[in-house]
Amino acid sequence: MTLANIRFLAMTLLIGLALTLASAQTPEDLVDPPAGEWPQLGRDAAQTRYSPLDQIDTSNVDDLAISWARDLGFQQSHQGSPSVWNGTMYISTQTGVIALDATNGDVEWEYSSPNIGDVITDSAVRGAPVVFDGKVFATMRYGATVALDAETGDELWFSQLTQEELNEGFSTNPIFASGKLVQGPSGADFGGAPGKIHAVGTEDGELLWTFDIVPMSPDDPAYASWKNPPSWEAGIGGASAWNAGAYDHVSNTVLYGTGQPTPWDRVTDRRSDPEGEVTSDLYTASWVAVDADSGEIRWYHQVVPGDEWDMDQHTVPMFATIDYDGEDRRVAIMATTSGYVLVVDALTGEMLEAHPGAEEFTIHLDYDEDFNPIISDEARAANQAGEFYRMCPGLRWAHIAPPAFSVDTGLYYRPNQMGCVQYKAQTMPEDWSAGDPAYFFETGPREEGDWFDRLGALTAFDPETGEVAWEFGYDYGYDAAPVATAGGLVMSAFTDRVFRAFDAATGEVLFEQTLTAGARGGTITYEVDGTQYVAALIGMGAPNASVIPDYNPNVDQPLPVAGNAAVFVFALR
Repeated sequence: MTLANIRFLAMTLLIGLALTLASAQTPEDLVDPPAGEWPQLGRDAAQTRYSPLDQIDTSNVDDLAISWARDLGFQQSHQGSPSVWNGTMYISTQTGVIALDATNGDVEWEYSSPNIGDVITDSAVRGAPVVFDGKVFATMRYGATVALDAETGDELWFSQLTQEELNEGFSTNPIFASGKLVQGPSGADFGGAPGKIHAVGTEDGELLWTFDIVPMSPDDPAYASWKNPPSWEAGIGGASAWNAGAYDHVSNTVLYGTGQPTPWDRVTDRRSDPEGEVTSDLYTASWVAVDADSGEIRWYHQVVPGDEWDMDQHTVPMFATIDYDGEDRRVAIMATTSGYVLVVDALTGEMLEAHPGAEEFTIHLDYDEDFNPIISDEARAANQAGEFYRMCPGLRWAHIAPPAFSVDTGLYYRPNQMGCVQYKAQTMPEDWSAGDPAYFFETGPREEGDWFDRLGALTAFDPETGEVAWEFGYDYGYDAAPVATAGGLVMSAFTDRVFRAFDAATGEVLFEQTLTAGARGGTITYEVDGTQYVAALIGMGAPNASVIPDYNPNVDQPLPVAGNAAVFVFALR
């Protein structure tokens, strides 16, 4: 071998080693990723959506310009976020995953998996692909989890653990926790599927543990909270963990919100004496914290015992370290669908604060001194009588999209909207059985008092005091995921199809750019070759002005602009 050949071989090995090191990941990289990377939904496993990048800051953000954009080719209110690792962006689509060059939007590969069977689970795309150890992990609507080669998109493994006969599938991507993938199947609304959380291995998709949200054994202490035993054959259960959870590496805890119990209207099927004591039906309409390695429950908080109003706790929780009583405290922060922001000790589950966040409460009225929820008896009576009742806040006060938290300001940036709904449960067919659709409620015409000064808002909230530091409110809904950065910014796209950057401390709007459609997707930031980029995922289906409005019809505003799912990427000029 000549000297030139030896040098060439050595150089090739060095380049290969450099590429391997650049793409290699450890579990710690998903707990605290390198500054320029965004490997999963919340960037970190705790779901803070905070980036330490500061090339774009309050002094130069008005110099942002669109660097590139990519139409994803389908129309939908995309509720997910991109992930970025080693210069490639990964986005979930209706049927799979697309990989884009993060510097120019060129397609690197696409993976599409057919919808196997007749699963009718919610088709919304939520969460974000998880990028770890040279693989991209994503869930499919029909109930499969797949691992793809991060460079080629080739399928490495395929794991399906859900029950097609109960319409059990996925509406959200997995999260990464303690070296494994954790995910909550959906299906209680679409067929009475059992609510559960399960973990699978990253090497082969093998099932590692399952936590049954609704207890299926008399040996479980929660079993006694149901007057009639939960049974999937009878359709008594529910409680899907259908949105993303969070993982706390400090306490090794996984936290998920859970869905409402089923059936909705046949309360006698859940309670042997509907005129007597209300049963709690654990762990429905709750927050459940489980050990990441065993799946055993550590603590829980039930928000609406015996829920009758679709108050599943579907928001994305967060773990953070906050200044509490003058000391650093590791906490979980959860926004409830009933209008409160809860602050809980992450290690013990002790409730520290239950801050009211809505303008009016008609169902979950308050918390008592022991942090037990106070639920309106009048609302229960009206619902069981089949009468319309004014639900405040309405169905979308608590957001599907994840919030963000800034370690610099100590503020929690919360998507939300305020409006009330005339609500009642519909009657389910007498011959209903598990596997049939189970999504039954009705809304009546809204009254003047059901609307407030604003509909949607991005609210900067102090988790210790409950005070609002600032709020950006407007006449459209807002349910998109913001990002907070070390540059002193909070950035997000909105339903009115405007991308905005705010001063994280004051709420001053520092930059605006009109895009092609309204947004319910996430905004992230990342860095490639020394350039910081900001990516906003947008897209909106046909606006729905009845059940879950995207705008206030009492004001003179056009309907939100529908359009294809797309990603717009910004950088400094």
